[in-house]
Amino acid sequence: MLGSLSGIVTARLDNRILLEVNGVGYWVHTGTWQPDGEVQAYLYHQVREDAQVLYGFADIPTLALFERLLTVNGVGPKAALAILSLGSIDRVEQAIRMGDAGFLSLAPGIGAKAAQKIILELRGKLPETTEQTSGHNDIMAALESLGYKAADINPILKQLPTDIKDLNEQIRWVLKNISR
Repeated sequence: MLGSLSGIVTARLDNRILLEVNGVGYWVHTGTWQPDGEVQAYLYHQVREDAQVLYGFADIPTLALFERLLTVNGVGPKAALAILSLGSIDRVEQAIRMGDAGFLSLAPGIGAKAAQKIILELRGKLPETTEQTSGHNDIMAALESLGYKAADINPILKQLPTDIKDLNEQIRWVLKNISR
């Protein structure tokens, strides 16, 4: 199985690029990622009875999310690429963590039921970033010093929007949502 290719983009066709590597051209499906010039693509190599298809990504975290999406029954490569086209991987992962089916269903071919299924199957299986883990430890310490229990804090921390970066704002958000 191929894991990555480094080469020069020599052509484009729809959502594919022709990546030339040492004189051999590989068609790589890239979705909305449309690189130019010299590039390294991290690959998902799909082998089917009738074809072998390459899907390329700019980085490993995007490839990893693509592969996680494929674990959901009924989500194929085309649907996974459509979901990734909605925004950054942080935004897509946040939507899954927060149960935002409306956001996921904005992807072409993803209806409300499919979005709910993705959330149900992937929520809790997505890795937290180092930044989130470190920030969550600070929030946890602050709230425990106020008398809150970890069992009450943890479920709320998993829902904390990633766009709130300031620690004080994060603590306010958790306090506001923990009392519900």
